[in-house]
Amino acid sequence: MKESDSEKLKLFRETYKDLEGIYDIFPKLCGLSGTEYWALTMINEGITTQHGICERLTLSRQTVNSAFRQLRKKGLIRLEALDDNLRVKHIYLTEAGNAFVEKELQHMHGLEQAVWQMFEDNEKDELVRLLDKYKTLLLKKLKDYKKNETDSSEDLQSQL
Repeated sequence: MKESDSEKLKLFRETYKDLEGIYDIFPKLCGLSGTEYWALTMINEGITTQHGICERLTLSRQTVNSAFRQLRKKGLIRLEALDDNLRVKHIYLTEAGNAFVEKELQHMHGLEQAVWQMFEDNEKDELVRLLDKYKTLLLKKLKDYKKNETDSSEDLQSQL
């Protein structure tokens, strides 16, 4: 890799990490853990099973369970077992949960939307296109790596 490419990749990683850090501020401003915040976001977007939320957030069942416990303590969600399968529970926002989402999460998403609107349409398209391309190519490289590794871990396999 050329020196300038190496520096650009380093800058990309630093920028990505900084952006992650900014997104880590959202939950704190709402008085939630990161997992609680993103679980509420997923529930609000219609993902109502623990499996679905774990899969979407690429988090373990235990981590999401812990967040659900805290969200239930705060009165923001309720769990209901399915009639035909008591092991599967759907997660719903309570009245307080809906109010919380409306006030806190929607406010955070509004800030994000306001920044997004500062971009030109072509910039939005290009940003999404390039990040999707990077994600797709990186995932392919990880899958190729996994195929070539005989001692690859279960965690990597389940995430790919």
